[in-house]
Amino acid sequence: MKDKVKGLVLGIAIGTMLTGATAFAASETNIKVAIQKLGIYVDGTKKASADAIIYKGTTYVPARLVSNAIGKEIGLVNGGLYIGKQPAIKITEEKAIDLVIDKFDKTEKVNFKVIFMMDSQDDTNYYIGAYEDFPERILIYKRYVVNKNSGTVTIEPEY
Repeated sequence: MKDKVKGLVLGIAIGTMLTGATAFAASETNIKVAIQKLGIYVDGTKKASADAIIYKGTTYVPARLVSNAIGKEIGLVNGGLYIGKQPAIKITEEKAIDLVIDKFDKTEKVNFKVIFMMDSQDDTNYYIGAYEDFPERILIYKRYVVNKNSGTVTIEPEY
């Protein structure tokens, strides 16, 4: 049954994308947009194709597709979209782990050994796990997110 529902939802989504769409803005106002397949050209040479949204005479295309077409790096950093030169990362992996340990020591009171490890990272954040270190097993205790530019440490919501 779940597969049928997934198929139905996917079919409706694809159909909407191909024929035009009605979207809801934050104010719950209906808007009408057209979706059109466009070629992306740079200096007269076709670099890519994209499904573009056209709304009130403005064409919207995926920013990553455009940056790849022009050969520029793209990244979201502190609420800004950077194409080309990216802001320098101010916080190193080692510093991020130190910031998490400081926050942990100030906010957590535990009766077991905790180890900290870098789990992953993306353009904006480091993801650091705090693990319970028991003789027979290691369990995740919490996962922290450290912003690479500001050093802000937050606890990742349950996943």
